[in-house]
Amino acid sequence: MSQQAQTTSPFQLSLNPVIYAAIFMATFAGCQGGRYYMSNRLQELGIACALLLFVMGVWQGLFRLQHIEWKRWVLSPIMLLGGIMGISSVVFVLNYSGSVLYSVFSAREFLLAFAGPGIYLLVRCGLPLPQVERTIWFALFALMVNYLIFYFTMDLRAAFFSSDHTVSNLVTYDAWRGFRLKPPLFAIMVALLGSLALIFQSRGGAIKTAAVASVALAVFIWSIVLFRSTLATMILSVMLYPILISHRNRLKLIVVMAPLAILVVPVIGSMAVENFMQADGGSIRAKAFLKAIEHIAMHPILGAGEDSAYGLSYQDIVAKYFFPSDLGLIGVTYKYGIVGVILYLTMHGKIWLRLWAANMDCRDTDGRINPLLWGMLIFMTAQTFNLALNPGLAYAQGITLGSLALSLASLHRVRCTNVT
Repeated sequence: MSQQAQTTSPFQLSLNPVIYAAIFMATFAGCQGGRYYMSNRLQELGIACALLLFVMGVWQGLFRLQHIEWKRWVLSPIMLLGGIMGISSVVFVLNYSGSVLYSVFSAREFLLAFAGPGIYLLVRCGLPLPQVERTIWFALFALMVNYLIFYFTMDLRAAFFSSDHTVSNLVTYDAWRGFRLKPPLFAIMVALLGSLALIFQSRGGAIKTAAVASVALAVFIWSIVLFRSTLATMILSVMLYPILISHRNRLKLIVVMAPLAILVVPVIGSMAVENFMQADGGSIRAKAFLKAIEHIAMHPILGAGEDSAYGLSYQDIVAKYFFPSDLGLIGVTYKYGIVGVILYLTMHGKIWLRLWAANMDCRDTDGRINPLLWGMLIFMTAQTFNLALNPGLAYAQGITLGSLALSLASLHRVRCTNVT
């Protein structure tokens, strides 16, 4: 009996374009590129894309991955993110009043973190990792272009004095810098650092041109916003890289230098706090710090919980000017308590260590660093220095980049292990 020839159906379609579009939108909206559109309603699309990536990864991984790996990247994110959103919402209702559903909805930015596990599962099931990284690069570049478009077209003065809080919160003002549109800062930091690395090690003319363009855009945006403390921590992190973290054995120097760091930290901390408080709105911020410390004593373990924009809010409970997101680790402690701060520091350390190990693996295996991973590593190092005043991983931009960093670093560790 003759064997019938196999033919490919003309109706088969690849879902890869849909996946790449979802990665782009989850990154773009998660890094707050959509905050200038329709009162940040674009973030909802980013959350939907993050969930879509996760669901697709869960389904593909169920049939293609070992159960232990599948469970680690499916159940762990669900328990972690579901626990944060659910427990903080219940805690707020128990401490004060309101609806648990309203508080859960207010905490929905944590759903952006599902993008990272989704990408990990999809790549482990066959999605090309280089194409995923190119999509993220494109999203970072688009974020900078998007910012400049709105900076030159938006009436910043009118936005600053708008009665709509979501609009007025887009613009900041001080006497010497004038009106400034708030940028997607974390994305710009990663794009700038990664592009600088790409310039020095890339041999392709097109890639080097794109990297130079990214650096130029980032530098121009920095000349607008003039975030001096952020720039200082970035420069310090780049300088410390060859001394402390560029080789596996040099990481031990951190332990040796820890006593010196303990002596220096209070001095640097007092200078940072002084600069923080002397900035415009410093007196309001000082009052907010005192209010936060006062309320932390009432709920020290699990904090106040997640409030709701549709019911009782922090401004109703504490003061009109009170926004925990502006208060660094004190604000995190107020919202999530001591348990929340410990969890935050644990995840911060886990992401940093995974990025460092992945960078070492890439250099040992490929003979060079991965520019995107290196940019994320330096970004996380800079965040470490600024941790007390800016715990960014607790909010949308940091949640998105932290999730992407953890997944990409984990994928490169698996790749390098399989190569060796």
